[in-house]
Amino acid sequence: MPEKAVDNKLSLRTNKQRIHVAIAFDENYVTPVYALLTSIFVNNAQDTIIIHAIETGLTALQREELQRYCASYTSSICFYTLEGSFARDFVLPPTLWWTASIYYRLMFPVLLPPDVEKFIYLDTDIIVLGKLQTLFDTPMQGLPVAAVRDFVDSRPELGIFKPDSYFNSGVLLIDRVEWQKRGITAKVVDFISHNADKLIYPDQDALNAVLVDNWVKLSSGFNTMFHDIPHNQSRKQLRHFLQNVVVLHYTTQHKPWAMLGRNKLRDIYFGYLDKVPKKYRRRYDNFIWDRHKIREMIEIRLSEWVIDHPAFAMGWHSK
Repeated sequence: MPEKAVDNKLSLRTNKQRIHVAIAFDENYVTPVYALLTSIFVNNAQDTIIIHAIETGLTALQREELQRYCASYTSSICFYTLEGSFARDFVLPPTLWWTASIYYRLMFPVLLPPDVEKFIYLDTDIIVLGKLQTLFDTPMQGLPVAAVRDFVDSRPELGIFKPDSYFNSGVLLIDRVEWQKRGITAKVVDFISHNADKLIYPDQDALNAVLVDNWVKLSSGFNTMFHDIPHNQSRKQLRHFLQNVVVLHYTTQHKPWAMLGRNKLRDIYFGYLDKVPKKYRRRYDNFIWDRHKIREMIEIRLSEWVIDHPAFAMGWHSK
């Protein structure tokens, strides 16, 4: 069973709506966490944001710094810990960006204080661009989860046969009372333990298998992913696209902090990164002075420049 350790008391203002946000991460994601928190605080100053965090690998100083940073935005953060054995035996496909922390989200409904009846879970490769209250106030229709569909037509091995019936677990609005009533955490953990061969996106697949036809479908603006972005549009054209985006999710390997990331909206992440404490403004986590990789990086940037400046590009090619 998990052990809960709350490191600081919530300092709340009663004249604003309280929005509970849950995040889970390890020591490798401290920089993106600062960027995410900054985007939340800057764009939701009208509300009281209460952050609930499950973390592993942080030092006592790093936790204190995060507490002070949240307090500087008149917000607060509570830390929770899990038993070291949690998720140790769960399947974890070999990738550059997945760690055991992907499973931590399953435990928030068990760990949070009893008075938290509803909360938003956010992955840490996210930037919030709009008002979270619009998501937080979504009617739950008696269901435990609200989410955005992912780009999967069907997954028969998970019991999903209809198109648009598989959701992305990076942004979840969770009715904690309904979740607990249905025993979702225990069911998902059981599915993971007995169906490792069926899991491509481990915790996400298990959540979908347990919640078939039992989740509220949200607009894609609440979880805009890499495949949603019109990559053939210039940055100027993308401004119109972004007007309807509340949560920008840097899915796939094309993270802003990846040297060869191809997400044209990486500059939004860097804009918020520039506001975080200087010691955590790490731009890339995999940059190396390799001529082949640097050449590919330049080619990516040049291809984007051509889309952004078609008139200049046509003039250049006509010479």
